[in-house]
Formats: sequence, C-alpha cells, structure tokens
Amino acid sequence: MPVRNPSLDWETNEEGNVVVTLPRRRDWKGRLLTFFFPIPEARPVVLDEVGSFVWQRCDGSYTMAELIRCLCEEYNLNRKEVQVSLIEYMKMLGRRGMIAIAVPEEIMAELDKATKRTLGVQEIPVSSAPPPGSDEAEDSSPQSDGGDNH
Repeated sequence: MPVRNPSLDWETNEEGNVVVTLPRRRDWKGRLLTFFFPIPEARPVVLDEVGSFVWQRCDGSYTMAELIRCLCEEYNLNRKEVQVSLIEYMKMLGRRGMIAIAVPEEIMAELDKATKRTLGVQEIPVSSAPPPGSDEAEDSSPQSDGGDNH
C-alpha cells in the first residue's frame, strides 16, 4: 500500500491540485550544487489533477489494485493503461522519496533477513503520535504556522 512521506509538507491549492514541498538534497551532490548555485532550501512541486487524486489516496489505506480501480472509475480509463501509468508514477514518486510502499506486518513476519535485504525492505517503527489533524496533534504540535498542511 503506498504511503506518503510523513516528513513532507503538502497542501491543496486554489485549483484543487496538491502542492508538495520538497526539501533541498542533503547528499554530496546537493551540497556541491549549493556551493556553485543559489539553491533554495525547498521547492514546491504542483501535481496535476490525476497526480493529486493519487497523492490524496496514498495514505496506507488503498492497495495498488484499489487505486487502479478508483482511477478507472473516476476518469473512465482503460485498466491496462491505468496500471502501466500508475506503476511508473509510483516509481517516480518513490525515487524522489515522496512515497514508500507499506508492507503488512503479517507479510513482513514471513520474510527472512536475506529476503528483506534483497527487496530493500526496511522496518519502520509506527509512531505513537496522534494522527495529523486530530485535536491531540494540534495541542501537542511544537510549531503551527496556521497553514493548510495535511
């Protein structure tokens, strides 16, 4: 199940498109580029209508099959075309560090260490923080800019 990177800020603009704020690269290539060029700390990436539709559903509750079905229904598209395009889009989002694929715990339990390493699977502890947007999350938030972050 695809999940958004929780460290990225995003909002919906006036046109209904998702705008994701991507931080500047911190690896050696990013530092080298910053040495030669003035590069901002972050840059906004505006997703189109279909990209926004997908992004809003990358919350860990939709499987790839469900996303394909939703796209076919919403945009009256051919299943095969949606499948190929969605897989490529998810790969691009993954390469940019914008999403990851959540693997159910019961499947993770069946994988041995070598298989996890081969697949590039990492176990990430689930945070005990309250869900974003809840009263508890707003009360305990160390910084609130009053924006429309999701």
